[in-house]
Amino acid sequence: MDEESFSLATMLIGLAGGLALFLHGMTMMSNAMRAMLSALLTGVVITTVVQSSSVTSVIAIGFVSAGILSLAQALAVIMGAAVGSTVTAQIIAFDVSNLAFLLVAAGFGLSMWKTRRLAALSGTVIMGLGILFIGLSMMSGFMAPLRAHQPFLDLMASMSNPLLGILIGAVFTAVVQSSSATLGVIIALASQGLIPLEAGIALVFGANVGTTITGLLATIGQPRTALQAAVGLFVFKLLLVLVWLPLMGVLETITRAVSPVAEGLPPAEQLAYEVPRQVANVHMLVNVTTVMLLLPFTGLLARLLVRLVGEGPRPDESGDLAADLNPVLLDMPPLAIDAARRELCRLGERVGDLLDAAVPAILDGRNAATEAWAMDERRIDRHHAAIVDFLEQVLLVQRAPDISRSAIGLAEAADYLEAIADVVDKEMIPLHKRHAERGTETDPRSRERLLALAEAVRHEFRRALQAVREEDQETARSVIDAKSQVRTLERAVIDFQIDAAPDEGARLLRPSALERELAESLRRSYSLIRRFVRVGTGLASSDRESV
Repeated sequence: MDEESFSLATMLIGLAGGLALFLHGMTMMSNAMRAMLSALLTGVVITTVVQSSSVTSVIAIGFVSAGILSLAQALAVIMGAAVGSTVTAQIIAFDVSNLAFLLVAAGFGLSMWKTRRLAALSGTVIMGLGILFIGLSMMSGFMAPLRAHQPFLDLMASMSNPLLGILIGAVFTAVVQSSSATLGVIIALASQGLIPLEAGIALVFGANVGTTITGLLATIGQPRTALQAAVGLFVFKLLLVLVWLPLMGVLETITRAVSPVAEGLPPAEQLAYEVPRQVANVHMLVNVTTVMLLLPFTGLLARLLVRLVGEGPRPDESGDLAADLNPVLLDMPPLAIDAARRELCRLGERVGDLLDAAVPAILDGRNAATEAWAMDERRIDRHHAAIVDFLEQVLLVQRAPDISRSAIGLAEAADYLEAIADVVDKEMIPLHKRHAERGTETDPRSRERLLALAEAVRHEFRRALQAVREEDQETARSVIDAKSQVRTLERAVIDFQIDAAPDEGARLLRPSALERELAESLRRSYSLIRRFVRVGTGLASSDRESV
């Protein structure tokens, strides 16, 4: 192996290592920032501090598919991410390599302060920032030999054609899936005086286009709304390039005017001083101005995207029983818990519909209705499994105690809902079939009492569902306190009655096995409703803590 190829191989290895450190530092910062804020903030505010427009765009796309954001709101978040990413470029354009190791040391020290979670996470952010700068410094140092590498110098000269620079920037960003990493490489090259401003502008355009690949990949397996948001990201970035490409000369003039200059230095040193800051400023100018231009039209753009991409099937029509449980929410536990609660209430609506129809259909002998319940119960089982699986994923990573309690409570509440459906499927339906074969008849007065009991149970179930949806512990307590009323209605069904018939004399009316067993199933359903509302509203945990 000759010396030149050996030097080139060493440079490429160093570049790869520096880029890996850069990305690792950014990932550390992003994860720690999200952990710091996830317990305090909800919604799109969390995404504005993760220092990665690609990550933010993926999160926004996930929010759209989960129904948390409308398409127009997601487009606004994506545009906001484009503005937020300019902060990253500005930070890495500063030459703070001398402080990098100090940041790592200070950050590591803080991160070891485990008794203070906020301080430990702040330390991780600082340490990530230091590692990012070390990676940037490594890339810059290993690229220094390119100053004498003629093929590379020829490539930079060929970037007088901006389309080539856009293509290179887009491909590189698509590979590393981070426009901030591309900007880091561009600034590292610029700090060695290896690229002029014109090439830097073209590469910045390419980085903007390439970052859309991450968003498009995030739509795989997602609803059509996610594809709408991803196409919206692509259209936004494409418009950014189309608006500014004819104005590159104007953009270059403006950038030079607002950026620091270094007159009197040799050409290579002047480029090394001026271009890193100029690249960061170009990135800020094109992103901020394009967002200002397009932001008022997000509603119109959303409507055009729906027409272009199509609405797609509704969640129920597509067979997705738990559309809100998007895996992207797992990185933000409060939002994951909110989504699980919404799906739990949807499951409750399914169970409630089944419970509402059960007693009247059994008493009326409607066989077709009872046969349809088996299919509904299987759908409930699948919905229940999806909710529990999602909550188990929330619990896989160590979470704050309140998140863990909520996840466990919601999973237990889902179990109780499934148990109520099982009462209908495994008790009431076999009971109906058995007595239908025997020709059992129901006394009219017992029938009225059974319907009154069923109505009371149905009413308390709907109130329980509302309490869980709104986390209303006061309503939950009133559902639990209705026990005596439900018990009285149950006794009215199963207690013996004296019939004082004037022509036949007094006679003792005994409830049939159908009436007794149906009343028992309704009583068991109400008992499960009480448990459901206790754990679903957190009342069970509150009562334990107050003891």
